[in-house]
Amino acid sequence: MTSYKGSQKELSRFSRYVYETFQDIAVTSHIIHWRRHGCLLRETLMTTDYKLRGIDIPTYIVGSQSEGSTTVGMNSDTDIFISRDDHLVVLEEKGRRRGKWNLLAFKDEETPPQFYKLRRMELNRRGYATEPLHSTDVVDDQGRMLVSNKCFDEDIEIELGHLVQHKCTTRGPQVSQGGLVSHGPSRSFTEEFDCVFALPCATQPEECQFLFQRPRPGHWPKPKTLEYARQCPAFFVPQGPANTLIEVRVLQWRLSTTLIERQLMFDLTEVQMLVYILLKMMRVCYIKPQFDDNLSTFHFKTAMMFTIETHSPDIWRKDNIVACTTYCFNTLLRWITLRYCPHFTTKGVNLFDGKLSRHELQQLESVIMQLRDNIVWYICNWRWTCLV
Repeated sequence: MTSYKGSQKELSRFSRYVYETFQDIAVTSHIIHWRRHGCLLRETLMTTDYKLRGIDIPTYIVGSQSEGSTTVGMNSDTDIFISRDDHLVVLEEKGRRRGKWNLLAFKDEETPPQFYKLRRMELNRRGYATEPLHSTDVVDDQGRMLVSNKCFDEDIEIELGHLVQHKCTTRGPQVSQGGLVSHGPSRSFTEEFDCVFALPCATQPEECQFLFQRPRPGHWPKPKTLEYARQCPAFFVPQGPANTLIEVRVLQWRLSTTLIERQLMFDLTEVQMLVYILLKMMRVCYIKPQFDDNLSTFHFKTAMMFTIETHSPDIWRKDNIVACTTYCFNTLLRWITLRYCPHFTTKGVNLFDGKLSRHELQQLESVIMQLRDNIVWYICNWRWTCLV
């Protein structure tokens, strides 16, 4: 295999070919917006269904289905994000609200960036809980009643059963024989759904202001998009930091800006979405077989967002799709060299922590350089079967 650079004219012609191919497999602006509209309607119906059952918990569909960053053959699952609005996480004691199960978020020497511990507060009166409310609650060595990130597993299993029972699937329910399976903060026992029970935060934590306060060229995200993002709630999801003892990990919750990230993805142009989908396809075919999900779709989404933020909006054209894809690879390669992958919305987070070792990063650097330098060859020799 030899490197294929080609003239600018040839690369432009090939980019148009890639664009037309996406049109042929139903990855168009119309279909992307149709998928988004369908998911927004579906989550409204799910929230209404809960209300009819006397439960007030907003439900969101997030990830590739709601973004529209999928197509036939990618077999993307449905990520269901359920906000437990009967609970409220506060960052200071005075932020508590009557009628809710208030939890105080705090950090100590065991909590890395993006992770917090949650302490139970008394219901409808001042002070902290001294008796466990749930069987998974734990008293730490300082006498604080802490909430375990396993506390909603039983509820999630019930809700997933409800979804399967009502046949809210496209491929039909395929139930895992091993029971409830954990993938980060999500729980599932079907190939169709991943479900996350999240706790809403009363205000966006300080580290989330990183998105709004850092210097940037200014063309993206647009001011209106940032204003919408400011109004999106932050959440705490049941996931502890990797590479820690289980008794430490189970008492920590990860800060999540899922709805902020979804709002940003909704602001991408058609060409930017096509570049992102192309990156996802290349990850599945050429990177996942060697590195599994240690280099995840979220890493590529983050690289995509930073590339859009730092590059001119004029480059995102139909005849420049291939070049834009290489720019995203360049962003990722820079982070691999630094051994540091920043989070787009949260300050101080290294997305490589707990995912890739130094040796794996060296191997990954070589693989991505090959993809970048020979991108036309890899697209032309596409193994479509790897997406099925």
